[in-house]
Amino acid sequence: MPTLTRVRAMPWIMVFELAVTLRRHWKRLEPGERAELAELIRKSQGRPSRLNASERTRVRRLVAKLEPGQIARSVVPIGRRARGRRRL
Repeated sequence: MPTLTRVRAMPWIMVFELAVTLRRHWKRLEPGERAELAELIRKSQGRPSRLNASERTRVRRLVAKLEPGQIARSVVPIGRRARGRRRL
């Protein structure tokens, strides 16, 4: 988890780029799927054990549709710009 100082130092354009990337992936779900995923996440309160097996499977399928790997690949350049390049 980044420290508050680091978050404050992050240029707003990078925060905007991150928000745009996350929104683009969120929009890959149909409105009903977004509502269903949000409801399941609320129900679980972040704890998968609070969902039954079929609900956990549904969450996995919906999250897979968001393509988290692609989100990570899109966000890495943003993080590199925020902290600067390391020199060897």
